[in-house]
Amino acid sequence: MILGLILIVLLLIYLNNKKDYSVDINEQYNEIPDGFGVSIHKGIKDSDIQAVADAGFRWARIDIFWSDVEKVKGKYDFESSGYDKLNSALKKKGIRPYYILDYENPIYQKNRSITTNEGREAFAKYVEATVERYGNQNGIWEIWNEPNTQTFWNEQPSERDYARLVKKVAPIIKDKDKSSIIVAPALAGVSEEALIWLEKVLDQNVLPYIDAVSVHPYQYDNPETVIKRYSRLKQMLKTYSKKDIPIISGEWGYSLANTDKQKPITEMQQAEYIARMLLINNSQKIPISIWYDWKNDGQDLNNREHNFGINSYHSTPKLPYLSIQTLTTTLEGYKFSRRINTKNRNDYILEFVNNDMKKVIVYWTTDTSHYIEVPLKSGEGKIISMLGAERKVKWENKKGINLLTSPTYLVIK
Repeated sequence: MILGLILIVLLLIYLNNKKDYSVDINEQYNEIPDGFGVSIHKGIKDSDIQAVADAGFRWARIDIFWSDVEKVKGKYDFESSGYDKLNSALKKKGIRPYYILDYENPIYQKNRSITTNEGREAFAKYVEATVERYGNQNGIWEIWNEPNTQTFWNEQPSERDYARLVKKVAPIIKDKDKSSIIVAPALAGVSEEALIWLEKVLDQNVLPYIDAVSVHPYQYDNPETVIKRYSRLKQMLKTYSKKDIPIISGEWGYSLANTDKQKPITEMQQAEYIARMLLINNSQKIPISIWYDWKNDGQDLNNREHNFGINSYHSTPKLPYLSIQTLTTTLEGYKFSRRINTKNRNDYILEFVNNDMKKVIVYWTTDTSHYIEVPLKSGEGKIISMLGAERKVKWENKKGINLLTSPTYLVIK
């Protein structure tokens, strides 16, 4: 009898303490720009971190490299490796950390992977030390980056060893930092091949260990095409869990470089894509969206990795910076309400509402520019272009709008 009561009490304590982010993530970060973030790299200057905040980003995603922290077995150096300074700078500007726990450490294993018991034990100790250092910031802990690729997990196939790693370190993170979100995997792409890899990981029962799945929906076409891919992923997750598993867009950008795989895009197109990507993600209930990259990694115009930034290599703002700043300023405090359908399925007219029931309508097209009229109660307000130009407008019963490939904001007074 007494043993039974003890078991009931322990069960109640467990259920009370058990984290369930299936609701929290989706609801907590659906207000713009609470779920918007950007990828940064080690060595970023304080002035850049200030500019990250000025752009309206609330998250910064960055690796905490295991090999930088533990150069001598059992000793973890967060100060000289620069992470203490970085963490402090982010906190001062109110930017939440989205930390990636990765990669290999040559003092334990040469390949970029964790495939041995010794490696998992050592990685777990590094994770424990890191989470103890930077936990309790309502941040995100991501277990590895793109483990479904040869570049970031060598050798493939990686599904079984990656699942073992998640099951090893996720309980440590949960124990040390109850305020955090645990994300795994950071899936490269949302192609059929990538989803097949994800299924193999899910088959090993990793969902109880994590709070969200992250994908990197890089593609060479319009951001809007991701909607079908999200739908496919959501259906897959439903077959593995009765909960609504959150999907995070953990890394996604468009390079200006001319490559074999991608036609070169202009700086204006990059400005359009960053706004459209963030707006589409928000409308699809993707609670957190991370743009890649904050600034160009180099100055070679033909190098894809050098040309993802919304700032130049020397931190000069590009048009995408102005685009995101206009979006976050105009829609701050607003939540997605509905899509207003037209006869043209390539038209996107999205309504956003704030707590005072004020509305902003954002519209664009993936088609050629054209003019339409939409039913709208008589009123007045202002139109704001993607890059921030404003003008006052009035209308009666309907509003004529000119849809461009760049988003336009109709702020209703």
